[in-house]
Amino acid sequence: MPTKAELTEELARLRQRVEEVESLEAERVMAEDALRESEERLRDFAAAASDWFWEMDAELRICYLSERLREVTGVNPAEVLGKSRLELGAGDTDADKWEAHLADLRAHRPFRDFRYVYVAADGGRQYWSISGVPLFDEKGVFLGYRGTGRNLTEEYNVRRMAFEAQDLLLQAVESFSDAVALFDADDCLLLFNESYLAFHHSSAMTIGPGMPFEELIRNQVENGMIPAAFGREEAWLAERMERHRNPSEEVEVERSDGKWLRIREERTANGGLFLTATDITETKTIERAEQEIRDRLRAVIDHLPAGLTLKDQDGRYLLVNQQFRDLFGLDGRDLVGATAFDSFNKSEAEVFNAQDRMVLKTGIPMEVESEVTRRDGSKVLAMVTRFPVLDSKGAAIGVGGIQVDITEMKEKEQQLREARDEAERANRAKSTFLANMSHELRTPLNAIIGFSEIMEQGLFGPLGNPHYSEYAEDIRRSASHLLSIISDILDLSKIEAGRMELHEEPIDIASVVESCLTIVKESAANGGLVLTSALPETLPLLHADKRSVRQILLNLLSNAIKFTPAGGTVVAEAALEESGRIALTVRDSGIGMAADDIEIVLQPFGQVEGAHTRSHDGTGLGLPITKSLAEMHGGSMTVESVEGEGTEIIVRFPAKRVVKRPAGGGAPSQRLA
Repeated sequence: MPTKAELTEELARLRQRVEEVESLEAERVMAEDALRESEERLRDFAAAASDWFWEMDAELRICYLSERLREVTGVNPAEVLGKSRLELGAGDTDADKWEAHLADLRAHRPFRDFRYVYVAADGGRQYWSISGVPLFDEKGVFLGYRGTGRNLTEEYNVRRMAFEAQDLLLQAVESFSDAVALFDADDCLLLFNESYLAFHHSSAMTIGPGMPFEELIRNQVENGMIPAAFGREEAWLAERMERHRNPSEEVEVERSDGKWLRIREERTANGGLFLTATDITETKTIERAEQEIRDRLRAVIDHLPAGLTLKDQDGRYLLVNQQFRDLFGLDGRDLVGATAFDSFNKSEAEVFNAQDRMVLKTGIPMEVESEVTRRDGSKVLAMVTRFPVLDSKGAAIGVGGIQVDITEMKEKEQQLREARDEAERANRAKSTFLANMSHELRTPLNAIIGFSEIMEQGLFGPLGNPHYSEYAEDIRRSASHLLSIISDILDLSKIEAGRMELHEEPIDIASVVESCLTIVKESAANGGLVLTSALPETLPLLHADKRSVRQILLNLLSNAIKFTPAGGTVVAEAALEESGRIALTVRDSGIGMAADDIEIVLQPFGQVEGAHTRSHDGTGLGLPITKSLAEMHGGSMTVESVEGEGTEIIVRFPAKRVVKRPAGGGAPSQRLA
């Protein structure tokens, strides 16, 4: 039986053992708490670093997936369990990357951030990233993998859109025909297109991202590309940099290669700068051409022989040429923008403005003669034409004016008018004198002709010597010819003096024609001509002066016979035309006339020079008298002629002079209207 001492000692050992057990239990509890805390911390870290957890068995097939997979990807974990990594879908992942990953799995090596495309059963595609470590037991036997996974789909989509946006930006910038460059907040080149490089010519190869703007500009100046900088390079650079730092408006720059650039700079939100340079060489060329045209047009306008003005609707001058200034003594005055009240006295300016308003209101040009007071007080007579200035829609937007100095012209007109009046008075006096001399000239000639006829016919016995008879005949013929000439002159003078009287009555035009043919038939026969007529039986009567009609016909027949060679024909016709007029026609196959000669023969004393005409006497008054007599009856005379073929002259009497023949003869019943 143990002693008390032994029992006491054993009890002490038991107490110590209990204390040790209690201490170990406390340590175990503390260890479990620490482990649990570590596991919770690890779980928090893992959850923060990944979206879900996964495990693979020794056959490299998914054997566990956390429920978090469904929340993050929408994929049911049950759809993935039992599948190998390759069975989940290679998608667009590079084959070499897959081969490297499978090699890691076969070699049981840890891997990190392997990315691949997961293809769901519905064909949807997601981008996943997985990391894993191999698991071994205490004997080193491979048990599988344990790891985490992340869904990168949204990140991939964002990056893809960013890449696409950047690519679109690059394509857009490159597609610009203008030069484009983007500078960062430090004023260094960030982005540019080929057109921007092209503007730098020889220095283009040195340009690249990160190059300061000032260095780019300095290179252009040093390479002599900026004519405006020649001889003042540093000053020009300072001015250019100042505009660059504080861009406010576009600037145009001429290049040494003849090109012109319009440069526009704008600050970006992040402090950078966006620059565009547009080639405006063609525009500048057009502008220079237009300016040259404007300068030339201005020179032409200023040298016009008339004043030219343009006014707006408010009566303000938009354009005034030098002739206008000279005409009204306004040289040296700035008229553009001024009104008529600034240049002329009040009453004249009011008239001008009233005329402008009328043109604007009606849209109809106006032409007036105006006496205008010049600045020096002298007067000038001007012909002023005002016309509306229209816009593209036809609305009046202003008034144009053309002013011509007609002072000298009016003076010459007055002189010509006075000279004409004097000539008319002299001509009337001549015609009156000749008309009054009719009796005095004809009476002695008639006596000479009468006495010569008595002597020629020997009414009082023979003259004795045969020569006297010949002389008497010569005297009679010469006197008859002189009487014919004087009669023509006196007849024309009477017509011009208005003293020719018509004794009108209904006449038978056919009988008048026949009687005239009887008078000239001997002359026609002596000339070896065929004389014919065409006279309808149904011709109406003509209310006219019989003597004048006979004279018309005799003049035309005599001319035809005179200018038709032997063997030719002369035809006299009378006809009633469809218009109701009676036409007398004389047609010959004579020498004819050129078109230019017709006007000559219709003038008093006008004769066409030629061998044939010189062989015949005449005054050249036959056709003018015939034409005047026709016009006195309200009629007309037309001449058609062809050289070498003949002439046709038609005298037409108006329809109102045609008179119906009475039934069964007798006096005419009425005149046709």
